Amino acid sequence: MRCDLPACGGTALRRLLASRDERAFVQRIMLGHGGVDFAVQVSLNVPGLPKRMDKDAEAVGYVAGLLFAEMSVTPSASVFLCNCAGAAAIAAFAGDPAEAKRAAVQVDEGYEWGRAFDIDVITSSGPLERTALGFEPRRCLLCPEAAKICALERTHGVSELREEIRRLLRLVPLRNRRREDNSARA
Repeated sequence: MRCDLPACGGTALRRLLASRDERAFVQRIMLGHGGVDFAVQVSLNVPGLPKRMDKDAEAVGYVAGLLFAEMSVTPSASVFLCNCAGAAAIAAFAGDPAEAKRAAVQVDEGYEWGRAFDIDVITSSGPLERTALGFEPRRCLLCPEAAKICALERTHGVSELREEIRRLLRLVPLRNRRREDNSARA
């Protein structure tokens, strides 16, 4: 998957916020259609700026396809965005959002590279949190602590976190990489 992006010039924060607004707009449009119970957004979990990384669009596309196969449901609509917030696959579904979140947690925890991705399940009431389904809070990329705690306390440096994301991205089994160079399940 190719995702060309013009330089995110101007005020970086302003461009990032506008890009996040664009994602939220697409989610709202999808959720506003009849027969749609929830939307799923797959994106990279990239701390700091820029949000783009080598092979990010290909990796997001791969993970979205894998997740949708795990869910055994075909989206009624899907959009692939590539903007200053990074690459994101957003799809609309009918069905049980809790089942989608369970599949998302399986991808997150079932693959070594799963932590590199944010998989959000969004309903008209807002995002479905993994803890609402009895799962533990998401772990930090670098330590066993809850990710939110490390983020709030700034336990790890941005460059250290970005390097871990790069390492995990190299493990995603993209088509143009040799299969034996990739880690399947953790």
